[in-house]
This record gives sequence, C-alpha cells and structure tokens, in this order.
Amino acid sequence: MPDREQQAQIGTDLAAEILKSIHIPPCPAVVLALMEEVRKDHCDFARLVKLISGDVGLAASMLKTANSPFFGLSKKVGSVQVAVSVLGLKNLMQIVTGSALQKALAGEKLTMERFWDRSNATAVVAAHLARKLHGVSREDAYAVGLFHDCGIPILMQRFPDYKEKLAAANRSAELVITIEDESYSTNHAVVGSMLARNWFLPEHIGQAILVHHDRDIFAPASDRVSPTVCALVATAMVAEHIAVTSMGGRDDAEWQVIGEAAQEYLGLSAEDMNEHTEEALAELEEIRGYRG
Repeated sequence: MPDREQQAQIGTDLAAEILKSIHIPPCPAVVLALMEEVRKDHCDFARLVKLISGDVGLAASMLKTANSPFFGLSKKVGSVQVAVSVLGLKNLMQIVTGSALQKALAGEKLTMERFWDRSNATAVVAAHLARKLHGVSREDAYAVGLFHDCGIPILMQRFPDYKEKLAAANRSAELVITIEDESYSTNHAVVGSMLARNWFLPEHIGQAILVHHDRDIFAPASDRVSPTVCALVATAMVAEHIAVTSMGGRDDAEWQVIGEAAQEYLGLSAEDMNEHTEEALAELEEIRGYRG
C-alpha cells in the first residue's frame, strides 16, 4: 500500500492527466491587443477604436452600453470612437473582457443564462463594494467576481455528468470543490486559475480564483496568500451573496462555510452588510433596466 507521500503524488499525477484533457480557451487576439494598448503609458486611442471596430460583437456591445440610460446622454452615440470616449478605458475593458469570456466559454449545446447573470451581477457588486472598502482595487474586484467560477462551464463541457454533480453539490453540505475533486481529480477553482493565466490576468487575480473556496486563508496565522488576495476573495464572496439575494436565490453551502469569515476579514458589521446590500441591489436593478 502506498504511503501518504506516494498517495499525494498519485493524486497529483492523475490530476495532471485529467487537466491535459480539458480545453482551456486562449485569450482572444483582440482582447490581448486591447490589454496591451491600455497598459501602455501613452494609450493610442485611434488604435483602440480600430481594434474594437474590427469585431462586430464588441462594437455592438460598446454602442449599446454607451447609449443606455445609465450614461444619460442627450444624443445617441453612432460610432465606436464616440462610444469609447463616453465609456472610458476602465468600463471599456470590463465590457470587452466580459463579452469575450462569455463567447469563449459558450458550448454548442450549453445554455447558461443564469450562470452568466450571476457572474455578471457578482462582478458588478464586487466593484461596488471595492469603492467602499479600503485597499481593494475596483478593477481587480470586478475581474475576480467575473472569473472566479469560470471553470464551471469548462468542466461542464468536458464531463457529461458534471451538471448533475454540480446540482447535487449545491443541495449538500459539502463544498462543491470537494465533490469535484472526488469525481474528476480537479475542480473549477484550479481550472479557472488556469484560464486566468491563459488570459494573462495579473497573478494575484489567478491566485484569488484558485483559493476562493478556502476558508483557511482568513485565519489570523495564515500566510499562504497575500492580504490583497484575501481581500479580493472576501469581496467576491460577499458580492456573490448579495448577487444571489438579488436573483431570488438562496445561499449554498459555500456561504455557510466562508461567509462569516469573509465579512470579518473585511470588517463588515451586520449594519454594513445591510447598507451595502441595499445600495448594490439598487445598482443592479438600474443596470438590468438599461440592459432590457
């Protein structure tokens, strides 16, 4: 019988083989080009417009968002150039990344409207919370909120029985990654962190995705991850709780396990939670209104 070290190695080797069979979508070329341009000290506005105009889907998303009541323009925007000016670089990249991610993870027979609604709502609420919290980047919070569960549609396309396993996990007291590890020798947090790396997201974003189911990172003596990563995970967990509430859903085992620790880490009292929830739900309703 193998000892514990050998068993761990067997588990690691098996997981590596499983991961080889899972297709992690590469970051689309247009998103890479836009990221590269936006990160320059002197961004070339004309090149941004040209890149976006070359992708019909992105161009349409820009125009639709810029013309929404959320921005309250007196005249409708008719060109990508004006839309980019209205939105600004931060909003632009959030729209680009979200649109590209949903497209990249859409299988032929995969309908996941509720999943994307939840992911988008979590990202919006996470960005909202970050504005209220000290030391949490709004852009990073949005990215973790959007990407933290992106391994789910990837696993769903790889394993025919994954949807049923996920439903069972949501009804049980066990964490979903525990059931995933037992069934597939990997989990959506691992796969999601790999996708983040493939999409050239900052390392701390990928790390937050990897550990977002791990309550132990909030322990006072823990030094496994940086305070930045802990804050992003906590923000995403609180944001998801608020997003689920806004959709009329109920918290799963995940919130029961990690929710209190996430709130404590961010220093949020019950009154703070009520206030943030009320504000975030109002913002979500406004966004849903202009998206139709």
